[in-house]
Amino acid sequence: MGIDAIVTTIFGGMLFPFLILMLWGKGAEEGGIFGGIVIGGFIVGTSWLANHGAGLIVQGEGAPWMDMAWAAGIGIMAFGIVTGNDIKKSIPSLLFAIVGGVIGGYVLAAM
Repeated sequence: MGIDAIVTTIFGGMLFPFLILMLWGKGAEEGGIFGGIVIGGFIVGTSWLANHGAGLIVQGEGAPWMDMAWAAGIGIMAFGIVTGNDIKKSIPSLLFAIVGGVIGGYVLAAM
C-alpha cells in the first residue's frame, strides 16, 4: 500500500464522521424527522460514493480492512473524547452496536 493509498484512505475515513458531525444534527433540527432522514441519506450516499465508488478508501490485498462504519464509530468516539463527553454513557450503545453487528454478520453468513 503506497503513500497515495494511505492518504486517500485516511481522508475517506475522515470524510464520513466529519459530515455526520457537521451536517446531520443541523438537518434534523431544521427539518425535523424528514430533514434528518434526507440529510442522512445525502451524507451516507455521498460518502459511500466517494469512498467506494471513487475509491478513496483502499481495500484489498496489502491493505488493512477499513469501512465507513468503522470510520464513523472511531471518528465520532474520538470527537466525544476530545470534547470532554462522558465515555461511560456510550458503553451500552457501543456494546449493543457490537452485538447487532455480530447478529447481522451471522444472519448474512447463514444466507
